[in-house]
Amino acid sequence: MILKFISDLLVFLVSSVKFVLGASAVVIDKLGIPGALCSLLGAITGVIIFTYLGGYIRVWLIRKYPKQLGTKFSRISRFLVKVRQHAGLPGIAFLTPILLSIPVGIFLALDLTSHKMKIVSSMVLSCIFWSAVFFIPYYAFNINVIGWVKHMF
Repeated sequence: MILKFISDLLVFLVSSVKFVLGASAVVIDKLGIPGALCSLLGAITGVIIFTYLGGYIRVWLIRKYPKQLGTKFSRISRFLVKVRQHAGLPGIAFLTPILLSIPVGIFLALDLTSHKMKIVSSMVLSCIFWSAVFFIPYYAFNINVIGWVKHMF
């Protein structure tokens, strides 16, 4: 009982920062529907926390590490700029749970708009969508979507 609580708590905490890791842990460890709900609720909690505290965290990081957070051009940063320019907030929200971490996606979204409810709603809808993509095939038809994606890369 206590081990189940600890595993669900860890999934919740990991999913609040990197959703796909929490979802993978749920599928690999066979934590069931409660684990899937903990993963989704952790992602939603992370979105809310980082949306409303993200501005303060960003200012603190820039003050603390000014040289390390300078402009660096890499394939990843160029890709993120293209997503931001061409797809906007919906594109960032779509990619945040699977490719980006939740804090990175929120920081990019906060650069685009100051409407925090719009950011929260789009990110939460994206988390719900990706939860459905990962967990419904797994629990309804025993199809491991996460395993397929790992196998492709």
